[in-house]
Amino acid sequence: MTAAHFDLRARLASGEPFLFSWLSIPSAGLAAQAARLPFDGVCLDMQHGMIGFSDAVPMIAAINGAGRPAIVRALWNDPAVPGQALDAGACGVISPMVNTRAQAEALVRAAKYPPIGARSWGGYTALQASGLTPAEYLREANRMTMVFAMVETVEALENLEDIAATPGLDGLFVGPSDLSITLSRGARIDKLGKETLAAMEKVSAAARRNGLAAGAFGGSADVIKAYRALGFTFIAAAVDVDLLHWGSASLLKSLEV
Repeated sequence: MTAAHFDLRARLASGEPFLFSWLSIPSAGLAAQAARLPFDGVCLDMQHGMIGFSDAVPMIAAINGAGRPAIVRALWNDPAVPGQALDAGACGVISPMVNTRAQAEALVRAAKYPPIGARSWGGYTALQASGLTPAEYLREANRMTMVFAMVETVEALENLEDIAATPGLDGLFVGPSDLSITLSRGARIDKLGKETLAAMEKVSAAARRNGLAAGAFGGSADVIKAYRALGFTFIAAAVDVDLLHWGSASLLKSLEV
């Protein structure tokens, strides 16, 4: 299957776990290598990573060229970013800090073509990567691309049902670090804390009720297993810098006498 024809929506609808790597380092070469690791996709972190849009364009092309789906975590809940990332050839956008129904609706407007949204035409890179004619891409783009609203605050939890019911939204994506920080009023980061997991279970249930994909940032094996048990299937498995640390630690340990 080529990246141009990778159907992320159908893949997630299967219910099988979709584990993807998470890149923070701006490098097309690294993106090409990451896309050949045994993960299901690659996400570029433009919020907390060092990746700017000029970095992301060749990285997305490298990921697509390897036959993997490229996903972008946007800089913020900024309506200019989703369309730009999709124009560059990403098939999914994760948008941070979506705290209200109005913000979720604005996100959908930015990411979807009419009649669902108001995405502006001009994604020449995406069009070329898709292998479709302009008319075909316009007809298929809303299905081929997905947009995820991040749930990472107490405010978002309070508005969870309204956010999840937003027409055109494709998924919810929990940022457990920020969620645990806000739940504890800034006291701790606890991705496996009782309060965090209880909140995440509510998010997973809301996603199922509304036919949305349930996603979350994992980052380690124990966290991934816990989130899968809660019904999350679209999970960020590992960050590039962590993979470097784990790989070097494993090598050095294997050299111990």
